[in-house]
Amino acid sequence: MRKRLTTVGKSRAVILPKELLELYGFGEEVEIEPTDGGLILRPARRGLSFEEAAEKLFAEKEELLERLSNA
Repeated sequence: MRKRLTTVGKSRAVILPKELLELYGFGEEVEIEPTDGGLILRPARRGLSFEEAAEKLFAEKEELLERLSNA
């Protein structure tokens, strides 16, 4: 797919079709990764809250934590 750059103030932008945004799950933010051949554009990953991260950690390491607490 080839797209034209659009001028927005003193910057340039690419307008992405709604179908592509929905297909790849883009929200309000994107991650841009520079590569040797150009740029990679991805939907921004949603970070975990502290509670979600702690829950995930304890679920994944439950056996290890139990062994350590019994040592």
